[in-house]
Amino acid sequence: MNDQLDIFYLDKVLGGDKEAFRYFIKEYQQMAYSIALSILKDKHHTEDVVQNAFIQAFRSLRSFKREAKWSSWFYKIVVNESLKFLNKNKKKAKIFEHSLAQIPDSTTTNLAIDQIAFSEKKEKINKALTLMKPKEALVLKLHYLHELALNEIVEITGFSLSNVKVLLHRARKNFIPFYTKE
Repeated sequence: MNDQLDIFYLDKVLGGDKEAFRYFIKEYQQMAYSIALSILKDKHHTEDVVQNAFIQAFRSLRSFKREAKWSSWFYKIVVNESLKFLNKNKKKAKIFEHSLAQIPDSTTTNLAIDQIAFSEKKEKINKALTLMKPKEALVLKLHYLHELALNEIVEITGFSLSNVKVLLHRARKNFIPFYTKE
């Protein structure tokens, strides 16, 4: 994701070209969905929350301070909207099994056996993340699957650095039992 393109399209939107916001949806929808899904564990609620996050970001564009990356600012909105939804619907929310966003075919070989093994691993990882506490699953996914540094996770989640480290430590410990659970 290109910071210069983000600024270019941000300026276009702020200049009155509302259609230019489509760039942000196209660029950040998949990651936003992944982040929200790791918290909410339900694809239907996740879709609603991501849509609300984009609406919130669009309405708040003028408050975006260009000190941080646009992506970090937006992902923080996604996390906040997800946690707000989770807290609001704690008693109502049901945990559903879901599959991770499709990983491009180029990451697997063309051999059917490898594809089956990869699919099974992905399903096990997904199930383990579903069983984990939302904050632990989020931090684990951001750090390992999206390869974000701890300071980026702090910026996105709004958690303190020490909290991120503790969550990551707990998530590592808790992941294996969930991953090996049948």
